[in-house]
Formats: sequence, C-alpha cells, structure tokens
Amino acid sequence: MEQTNTPKKGCILVSKPLINDGFFEQSVVYLTAHDAEGSLGFTLNKVSSLIAQDFIDEFSGRDTIFYGGPVEQDALFYLHGYDKLPGAVEVGNSLYLGGDFELFKVLYAEQKELSMPLPQPKFFLGYSGWSPGQLEEELRSDTWIILEPPFNIDPLSATSDAWRTLMKQMGGKYALWANAPSDPLLN
Repeated sequence: MEQTNTPKKGCILVSKPLINDGFFEQSVVYLTAHDAEGSLGFTLNKVSSLIAQDFIDEFSGRDTIFYGGPVEQDALFYLHGYDKLPGAVEVGNSLYLGGDFELFKVLYAEQKELSMPLPQPKFFLGYSGWSPGQLEEELRSDTWIILEPPFNIDPLSATSDAWRTLMKQMGGKYALWANAPSDPLLN
C-alpha cells in the first residue's frame, strides 16, 4: 500500500483524521474518474440501513447499500467485477461501474443461485464528485491521503471499519487516530 500525491482513476482517498466535513469524516473513497472534467468516486465505508432488495425486486438476500457520496443520493450505482457486462466502464483494478442493468440482474441472480466465484457487487446511493481543480485544492489543504493499488482492502467488500483499518495499516501518527473518537473534544 503506497501513498502518492497524485490522484488518478483506481486510487483510494482516505480522509485525514481532522477533516471538518460531516459526510467525508472518516471516509474511504474509491476514485473511478479523474481528468480535466473533474473527479468522481464512491465512498466505500458509509453503510446505509437499506438493502438492494428495497430497490430491485429480483434481488434477494441482504446486500447492503452504501452511501456513495453527497451527489445524486436518489440514484443507485454499482461497482462490480463482471468484465463482460455490456456498457460497463472499467474503473481500475479489475472493477467496473454500471452497465446493462437488465443483464446485470440476470448475472447477479445466477451467481447467487450457483454460488459462482464472481466478486460480490457493491451498491451505492449517490456518488462523490469534485469539479475541475476542486480535489487538487482539497489535497493542497491536506484533507486526503491518496493510496495507490494494491490496497490492503478490497473495494467491493470494504465495510464501515475500512477507515480505521487503513489508518492502523499506515501506522505511525495515523495508527494513533484509528481508535480516537471522531470529535477529540468529546474524549
């Protein structure tokens, strides 16, 4: 797990311990796009109380929906490892965003029934977005740590403890923050 100063598609953004932002506090964001038009990603560790079946009748089980970010929180997005899904966009590290949703539902149901070894998809409400130059400004303000792959967490299976896990793995001053309360004044 290597830190870098340059954001790019396929990296992870880890919020610094004292970020003063309600949504991004203790967040881990998988960056799916970064170019002249801005940046886009999905927060991997903000768990909602919703499940995929709440939105799509064909889905069964308890697939958790995560809050992907503060933008378009009424839209459902999904990251997955189905490399042959038409319309899916490769977003780094053998992960794909979206694609033919009707076919996805069929593939998803089949892999559930057959216990196929396909990666479990991850569902999000909303996304994290930055206008051109906005993420770079936040980086200059020392808001984020950028991690390049390979990561010590799997973006598709990261849970609510991903931020603490990464802080501990980075060690040093970050490990100290891993178990600290989000508001040190409440300690």
